[in-house]
Amino acid sequence: MGDRAQYKRKNIFIKKGFQTNFSIKFLILIVIESLMVSGLFSYLLRGTVITGYTGTELVMARTGEYFMPKMLLANLAVIVITASAGFFILLLVSHKIAGPLYRFEKSLEETGKGDLTHRFNLRTDDQMGLLAERLNGFNSLMDASIAKMQDDIAGLEATLVELNGSAGKDRGRAGSLIDEALHKARDLKTSAGFFKTTRSKGR
Repeated sequence: MGDRAQYKRKNIFIKKGFQTNFSIKFLILIVIESLMVSGLFSYLLRGTVITGYTGTELVMARTGEYFMPKMLLANLAVIVITASAGFFILLLVSHKIAGPLYRFEKSLEETGKGDLTHRFNLRTDDQMGLLAERLNGFNSLMDASIAKMQDDIAGLEATLVELNGSAGKDRGRAGSLIDEALHKARDLKTSAGFFKTTRSKGR
């Protein structure tokens, strides 16, 4: 229950620039589509005439000119209604994308500071759940690898300290400690060799 409250987003504008641009582009697409329909209608009806009543007066006019004002009003009404509904729907849809992106940015900032215990926690209805799982797996692998390297370094340090204290007293013990230190150094080298770096690729 506490976790759900922790990740509940009260502000629908998580990434204002992304969400606004996303919605505006959709609105522009609706306007272009309406203009294209009106243009196509006028093109198909070019050269035709129609008779009809305006009030009690019988009039004859070109079909396009007769219907165009009504079509423009109808298109305007459709644009306003569709754009309004579409804007809010897209705002909600983009929220499902912008929210996880925002959390990824914050989580990667923590990882970049060296906190390998940090995990990506997304709400159950968020998108990019698979990406979060992969990144969590990467962090877990890094966490375990670096932890082992830290343990090897600590053990190597302790061995070298003991070796320094017994070097002039017990040659047999000193030799044993040297072997132990070499073994731990090889373990440390193996752990570090798991990671591909620019230095290792150049070898």
